[in-house]
Amino acid sequence: MKYEIIERGHRLEAIGAHSGYRIRMSTLSAADLVTWPISVHIRGSESEDEVRVDVPKRHLASAKGAFDFGYECAVLCIDAMDHRKV
Repeated sequence: MKYEIIERGHRLEAIGAHSGYRIRMSTLSAADLVTWPISVHIRGSESEDEVRVDVPKRHLASAKGAFDFGYECAVLCIDAMDHRKV
């Protein structure tokens, strides 16, 4: 599994990882939503601040779809940052 989903009241949060980075995503938790907004943050280590990942606007029809899309955006961002370090 790429990430673990945690329910926190009206918000769903997912925690995952890629290439040593932690990925934290969140969306709303409501059965009547037409689209699911997603916010994504990454962190290289616990001593670093989280960095917000720009996520393109998309019509995301489910929480799983939102988290999958957010995870893909985070992976692209992490891989681009790692590529620049070389």
